[in-house]
Amino acid sequence: MFLIVAGRTAPNRAVCFGGELRPLDARGIADVAALRTAVPSEGAGVRAGPEASVRQTAGVLGPSFDVDPALATLDVGAWRGLRPDEIRGPDLGLWFADPDATPHGGESIRAFVSRIRRHVGAIGADGRVSGDVGLVVAKPVAQALLCDGPDRFFRADVRPGSMVGSENWRN
Repeated sequence: MFLIVAGRTAPNRAVCFGGELRPLDARGIADVAALRTAVPSEGAGVRAGPEASVRQTAGVLGPSFDVDPALATLDVGAWRGLRPDEIRGPDLGLWFADPDATPHGGESIRAFVSRIRRHVGAIGADGRVSGDVGLVVAKPVAQALLCDGPDRFFRADVRPGSMVGSENWRN
């Protein structure tokens, strides 16, 4: 299994919550196009999260992919579209410090990490998937798979428009 992180969007560049819901910018498209040769083409099935930038990333990599709604990014509730400086400092601090906090009214980091890991762990477990499976996901989904646990979610170093092998994933 391999993981492709969606390319950069203009809101990613502006550090805005929910940037993955917007299309890729020119740099994002170029970064993803550079990955084409690294993506297995024979026997690989590609699943993409439902966000605009994720679907566009999958499309740049190749014409054939399935949208998997269960790979949806973190629900940041009322913070979607806001920059960190537009959020009350204590609320933002609580969210970064406590993986169970939901000051935005959306999904907690703990629930999100659990949801993503449970779903990805089930992919292929029923025997219906054969060969390589590629996941094209938003950056927070990649962080959920790469972090050492919900309390270390924000320490997972993930770059937009990059590819990660499953040997780096955490359970």
